[in-house]
Amino acid sequence: MTTRPNRIKEVILRRSSFIIFLILILGAFGLLRIVTTHKDIDDVAHIDLPIIEILTQIETYQLEQAIAFERAIRYAEELEPGNDIALQGFAEADSTFRYLAELVDILLLDAEHEVTEALKQTNQEAQRIKLKGLLLSIKKLESDHTSYENHALEVVDLLEEGKLKEAVFASERVESEEDQFNKQVEGVLMRHEMFTEALVKIVEQEEVLSMKWIVTLTLLFIILSLLAVYTFSYKIWRPLEDIRSGAEKIGEGNLSARIKLSSNSITSDIVDSFNEMADKLQYSQKEIDQFVHFSYSTADDLKAPITNLGSLLDMLGKDNMNASNFKAILNNAKKTNRQLEKTVNSLVEVNKVREELGSENEELDIDEVLKEVVTGSITQIKNANASIKKDFSECLMMSYPKSQLRVIFKHLLQNSLAYRDPEKPLQIRVKSKKVNGHTTIIFKDNGLGFDSIKFKNEIFRPYIRLHSHVDGSGLGLYIIKMIIDYHRGGVRVESEPRKGATFALRLD
Repeated sequence: MTTRPNRIKEVILRRSSFIIFLILILGAFGLLRIVTTHKDIDDVAHIDLPIIEILTQIETYQLEQAIAFERAIRYAEELEPGNDIALQGFAEADSTFRYLAELVDILLLDAEHEVTEALKQTNQEAQRIKLKGLLLSIKKLESDHTSYENHALEVVDLLEEGKLKEAVFASERVESEEDQFNKQVEGVLMRHEMFTEALVKIVEQEEVLSMKWIVTLTLLFIILSLLAVYTFSYKIWRPLEDIRSGAEKIGEGNLSARIKLSSNSITSDIVDSFNEMADKLQYSQKEIDQFVHFSYSTADDLKAPITNLGSLLDMLGKDNMNASNFKAILNNAKKTNRQLEKTVNSLVEVNKVREELGSENEELDIDEVLKEVVTGSITQIKNANASIKKDFSECLMMSYPKSQLRVIFKHLLQNSLAYRDPEKPLQIRVKSKKVNGHTTIIFKDNGLGFDSIKFKNEIFRPYIRLHSHVDGSGLGLYIIKMIIDYHRGGVRVESEPRKGATFALRLD
C-alpha cells in the first residue's frame, strides 16, 4: 500500500510530461501568432499614426503659412505714411509667416526622425519598403519647403523695401511653389494613409485568426490543467515536507538546521527564504548571547570604579581630613570619574553602532573614508610621528554603510596609535583587494603586537586590554567584530610581540 501511490505518481508524471510538452509547443505557436499580430498593431500605433499626424499638421501649417503670405502682400499694397493699421497688419503677417515656416521645418525634421527610427524598429519587408520611399519623399519635401521659404522671404524683403511691383512679380513663383508643395504633401499623406488602411485590414484578419487560436489553446489548457496540477503539486509537496521538518528542528533548538535544494526547483525561493530566516534566527541568538556576555562584562568593568568612587567619597566625609589628603583623594576621585566617563562614552558608541547596523549601503570611495578618519586624528598621528601608506589600486570602490566603515578605520587607527612601539617610528600600511568577490581590507602596523595565537579568542571580547600601560576602553575590536559579523564577513589576525599586528577584514 505504501508503494502504489508512488507508482501512480510516476505514471502521471510521465504522461503529464508529454502533455505539458505538447501544450508548450501549441502555446508557443499561438504565442508567436499573438506576438506577431501585436507587433503589427504596434507598428500601426507607434509608426504609421504619428507620421500621419505630423504630415497632417504640416499640411495645416503650410496652408496657414500661405494665408499669412497673402496677407503680407495685401497689407504691403496699402503701406503708406501714416497707415499704422496696414503697417501693423504687415508686421503680424510677416511674423506669423516666419513662425509657421519654422514650425513646418521642425515638423519635417520630426517626420524624418520618426521614419528613420521606424526603419530601425520594423522587421516587415513591406513596411520597410514603404518607409524608405516615405523617407525620400520627406527629404524632397524638406528641400522644396526650404526653397519655397527662401523665395517667400525674398518677397517679404522686397515688400519691406517698398519694391511692390518686383515683390508681386516674384510672388507668382512663390505661389506656384506653394501649390506644388501642398500637392506633394497631400500626395504623400494620401499614399501613406492608403497603405496604413490596407495594413490595418491585414492586422484585423490576423487578429481574428489569432483569437481563434487563443480560444482553441485555452480549451486545451482547461482540459489538461488537472493533470498538470498534480505534477506541480508533487514538485511542491516534497520541499514543503522538508520545510516542515526543518521548522520542527529549529523549534527544538537546532538553529543550524538548513534545507538543501537544487537551484532550479520551483520552490527554491521559499526554501531560500526559510534558510535566510534560519540564518537570521541563528545570528539573533548569537547577538543575544553576546549581549548577555557584554552586560556581565560591563557590570564587572563598572563595579570597580564605582566602588572606588564610593570609598573616596566616604573618606572625604571624615572630619579629621587634612588639606593634603583631601587634595589627593579628590584627584583620585576625578581620575575614577574620568574612567567612568570613558566607559560610559564607549557604551554609548556601542549602542549607537548597534542601532546603525541596518543602515543602507552606499557606494563608497575607500580612500576618501580613510582620509576623513585620518583628518580627525591628525594631531595624534603627528605626535606619534606616524606614517600611513595606502594601496587601493585593486579595489577602490565598495558598497557599504559609510558610518560603519568609518568606525572600523577609526578603531584600527586608534589601536595602532595607542599600542605603538616607543623605540621606533610607527608605520601603518592599509591595502584593499578583492578575494573571491569579497572586499578585504588589510590593516598592518609595526607596533607592540601580541601573541595572536594565544589570545585569538580574547581580543574581540569586550573590555579586554592586552597592554596594561594603555588607558583604553577595551571595546574597539569588539565593535569592529560586531559590525563585520552583522555583514557576514570575517576577521583574521596575525601578530607577534614587538612585531606589530596585521588585521585582514573581509567586509562583505
